[in-house]
Amino acid sequence: MRTRVVGKSNNQPIGFEISTSARDDGTIEAVYIYFSHSPVATTREIKHDVLLADFDAEGNIVGLEVLAPVKVSEIVLLADPHRRVSFERFVKGAAPAALIQA
Repeated sequence: MRTRVVGKSNNQPIGFEISTSARDDGTIEAVYIYFSHSPVATTREIKHDVLLADFDAEGNIVGLEVLAPVKVSEIVLLADPHRRVSFERFVKGAAPAALIQA
């Protein structure tokens, strides 16, 4: 499932976008939240085996991969300060509660 909000060119920030992966039985196993579609230069583990963050060559966040349940408060601070309120609103409305909890 993908939810897209306000797209721009590939290297520009987008509103936000979310992609969800599920097993054959419908159990959600991962969520990827896009901040942009820039090429990924590095990936950092934010929370061991649970949360990964991708960054472009300039150090801007490209996206977050959530592999196990996290709280919104654990990820909202990864967004740029001027986008945190809208990011939190988006995640609360669009992310599956199985992996992103209020």
